Amino acid sequence: MREEILVTGYIDPDLDSLACTFAYTYFLNKKGERAVSSISGKHHEEAEHVLREYNINFEVKTFNPEDFEKIVLVDASDLEAIDVRIDPNKVIEIIDHRRVNMSDRFPNAKVQIEKVGAAATLIAERLIEDKVDFTKDLAALVYGAIVSNTLNFKANVTTDRDVEIAKLLKERFEFSDDFAHKMFLAKSDFSGDKAVKAVRGDFANFGGFDFGAKVGIGQIEMIGGEKLAMEKKEEIARELNLIAKEKGLDIAFLSIVDLEANQNVFVAPTKEAEDLLHRIFKIKTEKYIAIRPGLIMRKEIVPLIKEEFENRK
Repeated sequence: MREEILVTGYIDPDLDSLACTFAYTYFLNKKGERAVSSISGKHHEEAEHVLREYNINFEVKTFNPEDFEKIVLVDASDLEAIDVRIDPNKVIEIIDHRRVNMSDRFPNAKVQIEKVGAAATLIAERLIEDKVDFTKDLAALVYGAIVSNTLNFKANVTTDRDVEIAKLLKERFEFSDDFAHKMFLAKSDFSGDKAVKAVRGDFANFGGFDFGAKVGIGQIEMIGGEKLAMEKKEEIARELNLIAKEKGLDIAFLSIVDLEANQNVFVAPTKEAEDLLHRIFKIKTEKYIAIRPGLIMRKEIVPLIKEEFENRK
């Protein structure tokens, strides 16, 4: 059994999860703990862009969590989103920012769940509080994670804490003003079968939550989301229905965060999905597509679903 602490997030991590994994491993090691990072699945294209653009040399490794006695979860608190080999009893700490979570399923974990735009903000605050210096590589990941998760500070989940950390890192490490645009553009190529793969690659299954129905939501953040939805709606709808069947879900839909158009475009492949979106947002679906002005993240949609089903009981 390995003596190090295993730091990991959810399967197929986004930039926030990847940044948190590396940042908290770095923090623990600087504080005299022995820790290693583990990435399960494939990280998102946006994360790959930041790694490549800034020549970041963090080594992406995957360890078997069964080999560790102590595990820390970052940007994750949902049993259904993490490696199935993780024993909840071995999790000693959780750092996350989701209102709807399963932190109570980890009986031995110290839990920090706070409403900020990016979980990376919480870890950056720890580094600053304990006077642990950032490297430029680490700063690029954390800054990118905050920009991504707050949709360049346009999302409702953005807090003053996110803005403060991002400002500090941007000024200290001189990140360019077009950082966000280049990053968002890098993840907006959905030619060929990339759109269908993206639906599955960032699909969150909330079937383990007691909503009154088993719900799953895919999320894509991109420039040109409405155009993609119109062109690929049939393929996306088929993939959503296939995922729902595989996972035993009652409702599955896709939320496309259309970054520069400042809107969400939903693909709802069934009447049940259409009805749910109408009840929550009062929007009408036409040929699978519904549009909501303004930007809203999946982590904000989930509490609305929970509240909707609770009000119907």
